[in-house]
Amino acid sequence: MEYVKCNLCGFDDAKFILRARSRITNEGKKYFKLAKCKRCGLVYLNPRPEKEEIKKYYPPWYHSRAQAKVTDITKTELWGIPWREAMRNKAEPILRYKKKGKILDIGCGDGSLLKFLKESGWQTYGVELQDSSSLYARDALGLNVFSGRFDEADYPQNSFDVITLFHVLEHLPNPSGTLKKARLLLRKDGFLFIAVPNLDSFEAKIFRSKWVGISAPLHLYHFTPQTLRTMLKSCGMIPVEVGFIPEKTKYVAGYSESLRYCLMDLGLYPSRRNEEDLKNGEACFTSSASWFSSLHRLEYLIFSRIAYFMDKIGKGLNLLIVSRKEC
Repeated sequence: MEYVKCNLCGFDDAKFILRARSRITNEGKKYFKLAKCKRCGLVYLNPRPEKEEIKKYYPPWYHSRAQAKVTDITKTELWGIPWREAMRNKAEPILRYKKKGKILDIGCGDGSLLKFLKESGWQTYGVELQDSSSLYARDALGLNVFSGRFDEADYPQNSFDVITLFHVLEHLPNPSGTLKKARLLLRKDGFLFIAVPNLDSFEAKIFRSKWVGISAPLHLYHFTPQTLRTMLKSCGMIPVEVGFIPEKTKYVAGYSESLRYCLMDLGLYPSRRNEEDLKNGEACFTSSASWFSSLHRLEYLIFSRIAYFMDKIGKGLNLLIVSRKEC
């Protein structure tokens, strides 16, 4: 474990705000502390696992399609949505700003977004730390993907029209350093797209330590619209859009998973402990009780409406900030 200073202002004085347990892998009931910087308000894990130690907390299903060596990714589904439709939705914010160009996807996973954009005429590049995913993106999908950390990748300055960090920045040990390097790689009329869980969301406030967005210890930093805007400005970027990604399938995934954490801690819901279930990325409950499926249908009816409303009033879950280089 290592202790760190605030990555935004460098201040070494933070107050403890809550304790959260690791829930994704079979590492047992390990708890981690979240601290809030007294100067700038950035929330982060402190202390946190070191680079090698944290690898054991990533479950085998984290990049399940790559692990399974899916032969035709276009025939798969994401959260029950056909692959192409899911990728079209994910690319929509990008295509509002740029129809074509050269894109770098940092933390590109198995390369799904890059494959979709490449088919649409984009020049695509990716960076992925997880070996099986980066190999899959290169060998199965024919993409140009660098295996390793972004700070190890070597790209010319001013070479990309778009750089994306979709649910990646919160995982990085040095988000400010990543943003500064990304700025150097952007062309003067380029855009940086960042999506992160919103610590200022309604969901985060009502579930607190049981909020699925905490994802300890995988998420090292927790951003609000204010702290992310401040970090971008400190790294030479100007936010041009602050909004939310209305991923309707994840309305239920977020609220439902947080609710299940609460029920699990009360012994009212089965814990996802089966190793095969972990590999598949889903819980496979052997109980024949039909109330599970009924509960899920009820969750969707309730949570989808709550999440839609929260997006509209600025308390949504999936924060999206688009920014450009400061001239």
